[in-house]
Amino acid sequence: MRKYEAMVIVDARLEEGDIQKAVDRFAKAVADNGGQLGKVDRWGVRRFTYEINHQNEGYYFIADFDAPDVAIDQLKRTLLISDEFIRGKIVRPT
Repeated sequence: MRKYEAMVIVDARLEEGDIQKAVDRFAKAVADNGGQLGKVDRWGVRRFTYEINHQNEGYYFIADFDAPDVAIDQLKRTLLISDEFIRGKIVRPT
């Protein structure tokens, strides 16, 4: 397993409970694919520099996690197909 870091933007128009469900959904996707979630740093609602999907702001969170290489494709797929996630980026820190 390798260490990864994900920055995810959730739709800011959602209720606080729904935002928590989105974070939990990401955590469950990590666990279901054999990974372990570490620290989750919530940045809160931030304004975008430019409009994304007709929206001007989003709820940001950063998650550190350990996962096998094969799990990353499934996590990226989860970020792409879920409506509550606006954008997501997964990287391996150096």
